[in-house]
Parts: sequence; C-alpha cells; structure tokens
Amino acid sequence: MTPRYGQLAYTSFDRPGGAGGWQVKQTTGDLSPEETQRLASGVRTAFRPVTPLPDYPTPEQLDAGPRRLEYRRWAGDAAGYWHTAAAGADSTGRPGNVFAHVLLDRAPDSAPRARPIQRWGSPAWLRPFGAAAVGRAALPAEPPGVADVVTRESVIAFALDTSTWRVGTLLGLLDAVAAALDGGAPVVLGAVSVDSAAQWIGLVSFLMSPGTAATLNFSTFDRADQLGPAQHAIAHLAAAPVGDLDTVPAGFVVIDETATLSLGELGGEPHRTASGQAIAVTAWSVMAQEVLLDPQSALAVLDELDHRAAHTEDRDLHPAWPLAVTIAADEGFAAAHPEANAIITAHSPAGITPGSPTERLVHEALSALVGHTTPDAWKAAEQNLPGGAGEHAALTYLCRAIGDDTWLDQLGPIPLSANTYHGRPVPEPLAAALGPALQRAGASGDPQRLLKLIDLLLRAGVDDDRLTQALTDRVAAQLADPQTGTTLARRLTHRLGPETRIAAAAATLRLSCESATPISDAVLDWFADGSTMPPPVELLGAQPWDATWTRAAVCGMRAERNPDEADPFAELWWLAANGAPRRDDVAAQHIWEPAELLAAGGPALSTAALLPTLLGAPDSESLARLADEITGANNDDLAVACAALRMVAPASWVQRGYLNTHQKAYAGLWDAALNQIGPGRVHADCAVRVTTLAVLGLIAGQPRPVLAGQLAADPAVAAAAGEQVLALVDNNIVGPTEVLAASLLRTDAAESGDAVDGVLAAAAAALTASRQFSDDDQEGVLAMMMRMAGSNEGSPPRRYRKLVSTMLARRAEGRAPLTAPPAQMWRNH
Repeated sequence: MTPRYGQLAYTSFDRPGGAGGWQVKQTTGDLSPEETQRLASGVRTAFRPVTPLPDYPTPEQLDAGPRRLEYRRWAGDAAGYWHTAAAGADSTGRPGNVFAHVLLDRAPDSAPRARPIQRWGSPAWLRPFGAAAVGRAALPAEPPGVADVVTRESVIAFALDTSTWRVGTLLGLLDAVAAALDGGAPVVLGAVSVDSAAQWIGLVSFLMSPGTAATLNFSTFDRADQLGPAQHAIAHLAAAPVGDLDTVPAGFVVIDETATLSLGELGGEPHRTASGQAIAVTAWSVMAQEVLLDPQSALAVLDELDHRAAHTEDRDLHPAWPLAVTIAADEGFAAAHPEANAIITAHSPAGITPGSPTERLVHEALSALVGHTTPDAWKAAEQNLPGGAGEHAALTYLCRAIGDDTWLDQLGPIPLSANTYHGRPVPEPLAAALGPALQRAGASGDPQRLLKLIDLLLRAGVDDDRLTQALTDRVAAQLADPQTGTTLARRLTHRLGPETRIAAAAATLRLSCESATPISDAVLDWFADGSTMPPPVELLGAQPWDATWTRAAVCGMRAERNPDEADPFAELWWLAANGAPRRDDVAAQHIWEPAELLAAGGPALSTAALLPTLLGAPDSESLARLADEITGANNDDLAVACAALRMVAPASWVQRGYLNTHQKAYAGLWDAALNQIGPGRVHADCAVRVTTLAVLGLIAGQPRPVLAGQLAADPAVAAAAGEQVLALVDNNIVGPTEVLAASLLRTDAAESGDAVDGVLAAAAAALTASRQFSDDDQEGVLAMMMRMAGSNEGSPPRRYRKLVSTMLARRAEGRAPLTAPPAQMWRNH
C-alpha cells in the first residue's frame, strides 16, 4: 500500500561516485517518476532573503535564519509543500546554495486534517548549512507535521495586537483571497518578515474550514521578480518583502501590511489598497469584523467554526460558509445575521450530517429563503444558487408549482430553474407530489393545464410513466380529433416545449394508428414545431414511440405530406418505418449519406435503391459499414459486387487473391451497375477504385470493366489511380517487373488501348524514371513478359528486348517513355 506521504530532498551537492550539481539527493515514500518530476520541478534554486546569513553564522543565527514555505494543491487528491532554506556554499565553494525539503501529501482531505500553514516552523524541516552538513542531511522517517508556531491562539493574538492595528488590513485581505479562490487575481501581501507572513496566511486559513484551507495555494516569501506568469497561474496568496511591492508585475492585487487600507462597504464602495486597487467587499469580511473583538470570543468562534465544518464533508466549501453558520447560531452576533444568512442560503453544501445542529440551522435558513408561496419559491429558485440551497429551492418550487392552479394557468411556459433532474433520480417529495398533481390537472377537464404541467415536469428532467399515461388517457383523443385537435394546437402554439410536443405526439400518433384516423395538418405542424430530424446515428438505436423515433416520425409525416419543402431523408425514413412500397423508389432517386440508408433499412433495400449511393458516395466509415452489411445480408450479386468494390481496398484485393477468384465474375457486374446509374453519377473515389482494379486486371490478365475506360478519361481520376498503383509497388504488393511487363505488352499489342492503358503506361513511366535497372532486372522484365504472353519456353522475341532497351534509352535521354501511348489512342471523345 502506498503511504500517504512522500518526501524529496533537492540541493547542489557531490554525489559519491557520481556527478555533482543540482539534483535530487534523496526520496522516501515510494515516489513515482511522475511525482518526483513534479516535486523537483517546483523547487526554487534561487533564494535571496532580504537579510542574508553571514558566511559563518552562529547556531542562533541559523535557527532564526530565512526560509520559505510554499504550498500547492494541484489535484483533488494531491498537494505539495516546498520548504526552502539557505545552505551556504556548496562543495565547490560557490555561495548561494539552497536546500529544498519537499513533502508530498497524497491524501490532503484525509484525517487528521490540519491547515497547511500549520506545518510552518516544524522542526522536522531540514535546514543544513554548509557543504558538509548538506552532504550528511537525511530525510526524517516521519514527515514534518503540525508545529506550534501558527495556531488559533497565535493568529488571534497577531490580529488583535494592540500595538499594531491589523484588522483593517485583514478585512481587505480576506475579500481579496476570496476573489482569488473564485478565479480572480492572485494576492501579493507585502510583509515585514516571513514570520509575519505566516501569521497572516494562518489568520486567513483559520477563518475558513480546514478543507477549504487545503485548497489555498500560498507562499511565505517571494521576490517581486519571481512573481512571473507561472506563479500568477498557480498562486492564491504570496508574501513578498514590503520593499519589493513597487516592482510587482501587473495582474496581482497588492496589499501592504504597513500601509493603510481604505475600507469599503458591502453593496457599496469597495476597499482600496494603498496603491488604489479596488477589492470588492464580501460578507466574509463583514462577519470577520464582527467576531474579532476580543481574544476569548474570537478563539471560541474559531473552535466552533471547525466544529460546524465537521458536520459536512468539508470539500468545496465556500470560504465564508463555516463562519456564517457559526455566527447564525449565536445571538450575540445578531448584527451580522443578515450577511450570515445570505452566505448560508447561497452556498450551503449538500450532505450535511442529518440531525446535526448545523443541518437544522441550514434548514431554517432555507425555509426562510423559499417563503410560503410558489412565487416565493420561484424567487429563490431562479437565482440558481449553488449547492444544497439551490437544490432545496428548486425542489420546493417544483413541488409547489405542480399543485398551484393559478401558477399553471399563467401565460407562456412555466418558468424553470437550472437545477433539474436530467440523468439523476427524482427526489421523493417531488415523486410523491406528482400523482395528486396529475389527477388534479386531469380532473379539471382542460387539457391545456395538464399539458403545461407535463411540460414543466419534462423540462425538469422528470422521467415517469405516469406522464405518458396521463397524455394517453386525457390528451391524445382530443389531439387526434380533427376539430378539437386543431383548436387545441392553435391555443398552445408557443406555450409548450418541443419535448412535451413530442411526448404528446407519441401518445396521439399511437392512437391514430390504432384507429386509422389521420392527424390534422395543424396538429402535425404543432408536433413538429421546434424539432428537427434526428441524425441517422441516433435512429439506429431508436425504438418505436420513444422520443427519437417519434421526432423522426413527425418529421417524416410532414415530409410525406409536403414533398415540395420536404427533408428527403425524413420522408425516406418514414417510408421505411411504415414498410411503404415507395421506399425503394425514393431511395433510388438520390445519392444518400450512407448512414441515412443504414437507418432506412440498409441491406434490406433493393439493389436499384442501393446502387446510386454505393457508386456515388465518397469514401467514408459509414459507406464501409453500409457495404459490409450488404455483403453480409444481401443476396443480390449486383449489390454484393458493388459493395465489395467500395469496401475492399486494392491492396486487400490483391493480397486476398480476389484478382483471380472474384474479378472475372465482378467485372461484368460492375459494368452493369455503371450502365444502370450512368458514369456521370459515379463519385471520383469510386471511379479511382474501378480504374485501379482495371489496371490490376490488365497486369494479372483478368477481365476489367469496359466502362473503366470512360472513368479513367478524367485526368484527376487517372492520376489518382496511377498513384495507387505505384503505392502497391512501393509496398511490395505488386512487383515493378509486372507493371513494366504488362505495359510493354500493351504497347506491343495490335489492338488500340483506352484510358486504363494510359494509367498503366503512366505508372510504368514513373517506375522507369525513378529506379535503376540492372541487367538482371531487364531479364526479369523479359521473363515476366514471356509468362504474361503465355510463352514459358524459349528465348524472348527480339522485339521484346528492343522494347525494353528502347524504354531505358528514352529514360536516359529524358524523352517521353515508349510505354505511354499517344493521347488519341486512349482518350474517349
């Protein structure tokens, strides 16, 4: 089992038997390479304190020497601490060495939980000084733990020190940090010392929960020139020497602990830093000011704050929330109750311990939030509050709204908050209220009220069979009736969402199909308003009368009734869903996106319906799927031959032996298909495939489609097919001697060639131009010519040798190759 903590030491030293310089000295805790890299990359090898140590410090000076602690939370389950201290000169005598002791916490949210700044001052942090001490330094068996330097008592004493008024600075600092935690500008605090910086960070940390403090990225010491973009991206609060503040880069909120911060007012003017930067006032600072009156009461508040946070999971708590529930529970802080209740209602988390005082307090606040009426609840719900407050407001609103006749009768759609139940269970109170609400709305006799109720519930993500049943029992018959349906559709034109219209359509169309009564055009238009035809990929998984299927049915019915403005795919799909005889005729009229044909029946379509798309669609994954399904389920040879043409690449065609086993039978079928749809409807990808297989047929002595010559007459098709042939040669699927031999034999033949011969000739010319041919290579070409010509005995004819010699001579002279026939020989006019 991997331990919770890992440690790493990083410094400049001479490793025995190895190289010297900056490097990882030691690790513990089974650090992975990734963890080691992350921890080492965060080390600062430059540490420039305001007052450096002397060259030969005393033990007392070493103990009080400058050091730095940086904390960073980089994931939900990991955090790191970088403790850096000056280490004097390294083994080469170079001054300015630094020793970094790094701690990895793999479970920062696990018990025991402490605020990260509480590790400041732990005696377990290594701080060796001098080369010898650095060499001897070894990581401790136990990681640095909570020290007694930054505590509740210390930060309260620091804040309420009568010799230095710090509360004003604290209020601005709290609000600036709250903004930084919410994604705003990080904060630079000008501190007189690192110890002062640690107390400031501790004060901020103790005024939030331990879990929230564990998300506060901080540094106790940075110089202004180290606050670059990288630090800006990861820090929330960084301390720097007061003397550096004038040179802090832009993008930070800069607060000087030695300067006066002008305090603002909640809901009014912001705080102003000494340099004039504005900081928005929050309830957090207002509440903090209320509790920081005397040490005893302030300590009691901090103790109670942690107690209240422990009633939650303490993950992602708003920084002000624990203080808010602490104040709300104490009548002594009544002046801050409005601010506390605002935080509670806006940011209360889910999962508060049932029956705890905190749960009761939050419940009271939320009850006050939602009031007593539906408008009261909507006023809270429409704020879309985060966490449990938003959930409570949304649930209360829905439970009230579905039983409120006056609310349901308002004009327009019933309002709904962003807190819905799509993809998650419906809470029991809402499920329990659903039945009586449906019964009440149905008993009114007004389908409009029932439809508006169902519309609200569907938009809220309520998936309940009782909604479908109510539509079937109370609404479908009225919408299916030619008179009442048209009237009802006109009354509800803009009052219901598409989801409700489709749900009503499913109930109504099912009834219409059973009674064979057509739906009026007005009702059908109302069903379809706001809905579009689902994409084919969704339809492949649709079931009759589900939302996707019904959307398609509505769009398809409208397309069938309005052919002039129809979506062709919607009409085709609807014809297929009905098993209409016209399906194949409509399919044959277009070149479809192959996925559309798959959704409309795929291989069950007739060959005439499939051919335009098989030959006219570009190469794609959906075409390959269509072709694959056709070869597996269609018994028509013509369809299967064309599917094989599109799904089997030339390389596979050769490697599987299809040139010899299939091409003789398929060549005639391909010609028949090309004749049937016409070469003008053949896509260039298909034309290239036909041409390439025709060239391979020439090489192998197999038949080729006659119409391939017409397709290859397109220069772009010819060029692409030639490139595919050359690729087959480059991949050793077709031999170069085969290409050259076949081309030379076509040159020697008495009959005239066509554009396919031209492609073969161009490929042969490219091979002769790019390769060197030895005597053995030439003999190989001659031998291949003999085999292709059927003469396996005797010597090659002299004309064969002359053709080979002439071919090579023309290449050497840079002349046009002999293998390329004149254009008029093969172009089709």
